[in-house]
Amino acid sequence: MKQQALTAKERALQIELVRTRAALERQAMLRGVRDLGNALTPGAVLRSAFPRAASKSASDWLFQLFTLTRRYPLLASSASALLSGVGKRRRWWRIGAGLLLSWQVARSMNRKQD
Repeated sequence: MKQQALTAKERALQIELVRTRAALERQAMLRGVRDLGNALTPGAVLRSAFPRAASKSASDWLFQLFTLTRRYPLLASSASALLSGVGKRRRWWRIGAGLLLSWQVARSMNRKQD
């Protein structure tokens, strides 16, 4: 194919269009990188992996953990084995776990009564 000779105005216009397209592509690339960075934060990854998990409170997590340990006793055994190696802080771990457990049981009993 034979190309026509462009006038100076047409050539300047074509160059400006190419520059504008390149600027728009750079902006789209920056926006994509920014969105990817926001999507890869730990909270966003957790929400995308477990959509229902984001709506749960800490006490709901503890209650679910308590339910799982009752259903699967090996989990409770493994957790206690891990916590027993803590050393001098072991007593504080047990006190804290006991307080959280008793608080959760009391909370679940109050829910059942309502």
